[in-house]
Order: sequence, then C-alpha cells, then structure tokens
Amino acid sequence: MELIYQITNELWKKILNWMKEEKNQERFLWVCFGISLLPLLALSFFNHPVMDDFNYGILTHRAFMENKGLGFVIPVLQAAVQRSVNLWHSWQGTFSFAVIGALRPSIFTEKLTFTHTFILLALLITGMVYFSKIVLHRILGLSRHAAMIVAILVMTLCIQYVPVGLEAFYWWIGSIGYTGLFGVMLVLFAKLFLSKYEKHISAKRMAAMTALAFLLSGGMYPILLLTAVLMVLNLLDILIGKQYDKTMKIQTAAMNVIFFAGFILNVAAPGNRRRQSNFDPRTPLEAIYKSYTKSIDYLFECTNVIIALVMIGLFVYMLYKLKDTKFSFRCPFMFTLVSYSMVVVMWVPAIYAVRFISGGRYYNILYYGVIMFYTANVIYYAGWLRRQYEKCGTQVQKLIRDAAPVLMGVLGIFCVVLGFLKINIVTDLEEITSATALKSMVYGEAQVYHQEIKEREAMYNDPNIREVEVEEVTYRPELLYFGTLTPDPDESRNQAMCDYYDKDYMVKLVPEEEEGAEEEASEETGDSEDAEKGEDE
Repeated sequence: MELIYQITNELWKKILNWMKEEKNQERFLWVCFGISLLPLLALSFFNHPVMDDFNYGILTHRAFMENKGLGFVIPVLQAAVQRSVNLWHSWQGTFSFAVIGALRPSIFTEKLTFTHTFILLALLITGMVYFSKIVLHRILGLSRHAAMIVAILVMTLCIQYVPVGLEAFYWWIGSIGYTGLFGVMLVLFAKLFLSKYEKHISAKRMAAMTALAFLLSGGMYPILLLTAVLMVLNLLDILIGKQYDKTMKIQTAAMNVIFFAGFILNVAAPGNRRRQSNFDPRTPLEAIYKSYTKSIDYLFECTNVIIALVMIGLFVYMLYKLKDTKFSFRCPFMFTLVSYSMVVVMWVPAIYAVRFISGGRYYNILYYGVIMFYTANVIYYAGWLRRQYEKCGTQVQKLIRDAAPVLMGVLGIFCVVLGFLKINIVTDLEEITSATALKSMVYGEAQVYHQEIKEREAMYNDPNIREVEVEEVTYRPELLYFGTLTPDPDESRNQAMCDYYDKDYMVKLVPEEEEGAEEEASEETGDSEDAEKGEDE
C-alpha cells in the first residue's frame, strides 16, 4: 500500500507540474474536446438523408445519375444553380443556401451521408476557433493558448447543449443554412475586426471577405440580418474614422455594395412574397420590441447550471489572464447592451414574418448567440475589474490581494453548493448531445435504424422497382430520425422522394388500428411544417 501511495503521489505531482504550463492546459482540453466529439462522429455513420434533403437534391442527383465520369461536374453545378433559381421564384430568396443545399455530398451516394456531420462540425469549430484567435489573441492581446482555451470551452457548451442536435449536425438542409453558415459568419466577422484593428485590408483578405459576404447575403435571414447590421456599422465607422485611409474606405464600400446587392436579390425574391401571403406580419417596431422581450425569456430558459459554472470559472480565469493586455474595457454596460442587441437581431426575421420561432435549427443559432454573449461579457467585465484594480493605490491592491483567498473560497463553496442543489446527474446527462448519440448506439437503436434504411435505399435505387411501399422504422433515434414517407402518396415529401429516386409511387404502410391516429398526426405535422417553413428564416 505504501508503494502504491508513493507512485500515485509522484504521478499526481508530475501531472500538476505538467498542467501548470499554459500550452499543456490547451493540449489537455483539446484532447478532452476531441474525445467528446467521438460519439457524434461515430453516430454519423448511421445517418441518412431525410425530409428536404430530397427536395433540394432532386436536380443535382438526377444530373449526377445521367452523366458518367468527371463529366458530371458541370451538369451538377448547373443543376444546383437551377434549383436555386426555381426556389427563388417559388419558395424563398436564399440563393446561396439553395445551391449549397442542393450540393450535399450524399446526392452522389447515400454512403457519403456521414460526411454531413464532419462538415457541419468543421464549419462551426473553424468559425469559433478563428474568431477566438483573431479577437482574443490578435486584438485583445491574450496569449494564443488562453484564446484557444476559451474557444474550446465555448465550443463544448455550444455543441453539447445545442437545443436540437439533429438539426445542428445531422440533417443537411436543416443544418447547413444555420449551424454551417453561423460558422462562416464568425470567420467574416473576425476578418472585419482584424482589418479595423490593423487599419489595412490586403488584396487576399479583401477577396476572401467579399466572397464570404456574398455567400452570407444569400443565406438564411437571421444570419443575413445580423451580417447586414454589422456590415453597415463597420462601413459607417470606417467612413467616419480619420484613422482609416482612402483605400480602405473604398474597399469597405465596395464590399458592402456587393453584399447588399446579394441582400436585395435575396429579400426581393418572388417566392418570399408568396410565402409571406400565408402570414400576418408584425410591424418592424413591434417585431424589434417583441424580439427583445422573447429573447430575454429564452436567455433564462436555455441557461443551465453547467453553463453558469463554466462562466464563473471563465470569469476567474480571465481576471488573471487579462493582466498582460492593454485593452481599456471602457463602458461595460454599453458593451452589454450592444452585444445583447446583436443576439436580438437574429430573432427579428421570424418575429416579424410569422410572429414566432418554432424550428429547432433556428433555436440552435440563437443558443450559440447566447453562449457567445455570455462569454464576451464575462471577459469584458473581468477586464474592466482588472483595470479598476490597476487604478487603485498600492495599499488598496494589497488589501484586495490579501482578501482574494477568502473571496475565492467563498466563490468555490458557492459553486459546489450550486452544483449539488441544481445538477441532476441522470437528467442533465441526457441533455448532452454526445450522451444522446452514445445512448442511441449502446441501445442499438442507431444500428437497427441504419440497417432498415439501408434496405429501403437499396429498393429506392433499384430501377426495376417502380412502386415502393414500406413500414415505419422500428426505432427513431433522437439525433437521426426526422420523418420518412407518409401514408399519403400525394404528400409533398412522398412526391419529392418519387422525383428524387424516379419512382411512380412511394408510401408508408400503416396498420389499420393506427390509421386514424396517423392521419390526425399527419395533419398536425403538416400544420407545424407549414408554420416552420414560413418562419424558416
């Protein structure tokens, strides 16, 4: 026992000494973060296209099937653009999203559906890492390791507590326009901030920012509106600011012209007017007011004790790490108002157009916004307190340093008590996205679902079978299942799948005793889908 104790004690000391270095703290967190993603990535291999994946991919899938070899590239791209044009006239103006949606990897083969999750996670992670690197490291002055530590914490909260994981990382059409373009938006914002900080825009960065801005101008409306607000504020600041040269003013103005050309093309689409005719919109002022009130309610609704504890820990960490930065952190209350208004902006399109938000994909990006709002304010207020401390006299600073252990002890006790009172291990564990993915695989639900859908896809892709009748799947994994065929052959999703797979008839069989309940559920789903599609952006 004595030997075991000594070995354990020495090992623990080595671990603590190793963790004292900031770069090792970052490495440790990256390893933990990577491990946390493994269940999500593993579950992706059981994923399959669903719902509007077929609707958006009809033309591109057909173009691929009709062209062999590398000759399919141009026809597929042309088909994606044509699908975007069709939807612009008939459904909504989100032209760049429609192209991306039509080019999902699984149009070539369902075996590539797993790549959806890899791509979506990569976009979100890239956006958050790049944003943190630029804002926290390059502009604020934190070390690169500290900036990455903050990024990992934020990404973990965003991914593991995302409201609807299916619509964040598995359903291509529901995810790429929201979670995917949210990551793209963060990259653009970071480049804009860096350009202002350096007071210079290189030709390479100008090309990248213009391309990203135009891409977002054809995206979903909550991200589109937030990008538009920031683009305008950035333009006004640069045009007015005497510290920016004429070249930078012209570059920024040109970038805004291109962005708002896409913005107008998006908003002015005939399809938007057709959809909007089904709803009674609010006035702009009413939409803004309601967005503030509803977003405050959501702020409390989506905040759990884990998020609170992480933010408390981050606040203490930043109090120490910001000692070497030169940023002034002035007007913290104004910063809170402005940063929260940026979150509220994303609420406005849905509150204005259809008066409510129902899509999980929409709530996902609102949640990302809340986490980033919390993080930004925790860092800002920690910096402000740090600057107030530095302004104090030597004696006051000494008193604060002497009282710090007591204050830290009280805060530690508070966190422990809060954890014991509020954390329910079973319930809270089920809210974690990776735990949900792991549960689906451990219980075998994902495997059974995957096998059944694979058997169907073999039938769907068989040109000799013209009429398809299937039963409901045995299990509905929470992160994978978003509906299949319906009992009504004329229902829109059935028709879309018929067009996609070139079938005459596709329908789901329902036992007689369930027909009544199925019809009622189908009607409710249809109403819900109509509402979501109207709000979808």
